[in-house]
Amino acid sequence: MANRPKKNKSARDKKLARQKTLSQARKREYPLYHLEPPFAHYQQWFSVPKQAADMIEYPLPEGADLDDDAKGLLDTLIKLGPRYKGMVPMAAILLDKQIASGKVALAITGDPGHAREVPVAAIAADVSNPEVVARWREEYPDAGLPKKASLMTDDAAAWSIHGLHVQGLMVMDDDGIMNLVAEDPWKGRWVLNGHMKDPDSAE
Repeated sequence: MANRPKKNKSARDKKLARQKTLSQARKREYPLYHLEPPFAHYQQWFSVPKQAADMIEYPLPEGADLDDDAKGLLDTLIKLGPRYKGMVPMAAILLDKQIASGKVALAITGDPGHAREVPVAAIAADVSNPEVVARWREEYPDAGLPKKASLMTDDAAAWSIHGLHVQGLMVMDDDGIMNLVAEDPWKGRWVLNGHMKDPDSAE
């Protein structure tokens, strides 16, 4: 019986390897979506078309009658769509509301269900402070935090918070509190700084 030519097998293997590499690259481009955080506010995702980013108002069906809350949601989706690669979780919408209020609910390490409301301006100052960034990296070495501090305005800090969220470095727990992800979730386990006393316990 004739053996299949090695070059065909090699070509097939190369194709599979390329597909695997592309798949891994896509996952790394948007870790939050592909990691599927097991928390309440990641059960609902909104698909936002690319062309929506070029529109002043979200396209509404003819004769649509939406209240202010619905219109506000659509405006938020238009704003966040490009940042979240066209797939926006409910958590991102709730996070954006916190940012718009000027304060973000950040988890208190080891104290589930409790948070401190940190002004966006203070977060901007922390991210701009080399000592603070160095301390964060020392406390959470596996979290993938920035290697260096960078000078940020409040607006830039707001987008940086969303950036940490997109990368899966910060996620919202079931209480609507933002937590630093203390260990690498690609290893199959979510450990949040606000739940570090016993991350496997039911609460």
